[in-house]
Amino acid sequence: VSAKTSNKDTVPPEEQDGEHSSKEEPWETPLKTTVVDMEVGEFQGHKVSVWDLLHSKYIPEENRKELLELYQAGELTLEQVKTVVRSIVTKAEAARAEQSASERCPREEAVVVEAEGNHLQED
Repeated sequence: VSAKTSNKDTVPPEEQDGEHSSKEEPWETPLKTTVVDMEVGEFQGHKVSVWDLLHSKYIPEENRKELLELYQAGELTLEQVKTVVRSIVTKAEAARAEQSASERCPREEAVVVEAEGNHLQED
């Protein structure tokens, strides 16, 4: 009597050395190899991968998860992800720059508040 071994008990050679956990998913590769020229923040003057931008401090975790899910599902193209990520990083950096500028010049902030219709006016 010969025993037949089940295929589910065998581990593919590439997974035997624990390599599987470090292998990237096929959909990750384009995000890691597509680079974007950024002209703001810590990335200014550098080519940065879409993957690195997605995982930067500029992209909130919930936005990153949503973008990755839509990309994996095929609802967003690589080009769309690139555009959205660049836009988020640029806007976040602009907001940060504006905030630090208003901290240096409080009078300028008062003018901005007045121009917005005195939303913050006290009784």
